[in-house]
Amino acid sequence: MSSSKNHTISKIVAKAMLRITIILIAFPIIVYFTNPEVMSQRIFFPHRWAFIFPILLLLVFIAFLIPVLRDKYTKTEYNWLFSLTGIFVCLYLVLFYTRILSVS
Repeated sequence: MSSSKNHTISKIVAKAMLRITIILIAFPIIVYFTNPEVMSQRIFFPHRWAFIFPILLLLVFIAFLIPVLRDKYTKTEYNWLFSLTGIFVCLYLVLFYTRILSVS
């Protein structure tokens, strides 16, 4: 039984987004242990919504991560939704890190 081309592409993209997101989440941990003075800055959120929405985004990412990993990338719809959420998480993390690292 062969899978469709769309399923194969969604599987590859979902796996890539998971790996990129894990690397981006591990980045500040590595920077903290190699160069702690860069990461010693205080972060201030001007509004509580600026703090709540990234947490909601990470919760949605984890909510899609669980069924994608449970079904082992077999459901195409979940793969694409997980990939889309992963793109938004990656963009947020990159923008957040550039904002923090540009302050120093």
